[in-house]
Amino acid sequence: MYLSQSNLLSQPWSWLVNEVYRRLVDHFGPLYGPRTVHPWWPIISTEPQLEMVIGAVLVQQTRWETVEDAIARLHAAGLIDLVALAQADAGELARLIYPCAFYQQKANGLIALARIVRERYGDLATLLRLPAPMLHTELLQLPRIGPETADVIMLYAGGYPRFVVDAYTRRIFARLAPDRLAWERASYVQVQQTIASALPVDPVLLADLHAQLNELAVRYCLVQPRCDGPPSRRIYSRQPGRNSFLDRNDGCPLREICRWYRNQGRAE
Repeated sequence: MYLSQSNLLSQPWSWLVNEVYRRLVDHFGPLYGPRTVHPWWPIISTEPQLEMVIGAVLVQQTRWETVEDAIARLHAAGLIDLVALAQADAGELARLIYPCAFYQQKANGLIALARIVRERYGDLATLLRLPAPMLHTELLQLPRIGPETADVIMLYAGGYPRFVVDAYTRRIFARLAPDRLAWERASYVQVQQTIASALPVDPVLLADLHAQLNELAVRYCLVQPRCDGPPSRRIYSRQPGRNSFLDRNDGCPLREICRWYRNQGRAE
């Protein structure tokens, strides 16, 4: 559907946010939830919740494909296990998660995190069953966990409806709706509430939307945008079938509703 500039500006905010999600799913296919053939979050161990916690820590300032490799090494070493992780040697753990950014600090943080969870709750599942406000508070007290990481864990490992804000989210919405908010300077909570207010309270949808926005940011909405395509050839995830859309030449699926694209013309 083509929208004139005036029609685009007249659309309600909730329409825009939900239209973003619809167009992304049409382009990439579902990336999370029961309709997904190859889920966005790779589960390679028998401890999916712990794997997600570890992944949420490791991905801080690190490309996801680097994290996938590190998780595979941890799985092979038997360290996606709360007891084993709590007893791990920090030097060996650091070696296994290298070259993730701040790998030494993250190794120490993951060991400390595992020990605290064991001492306070016995296991991770017990922690993740806490009521949402209490869980959020508890997570923020754990090593290497800030607001974004806490929300990732609550959403993916705990199944709580939390909209995750990351640098990709800010970049995309700053281009889509630059007048709505000072996206790059606004607080985490401001951005989160602005977007979440337009969405259903549905953890599966919120998890899929986060995955869709990440996919868009590494394929089209880069620092130097590829609005008209082709998409970046970066191998964001090595799961079979995840890169099948790379042969498409129809450009970014959000071009028609993107203010940046409409105002500044087509990017190379």
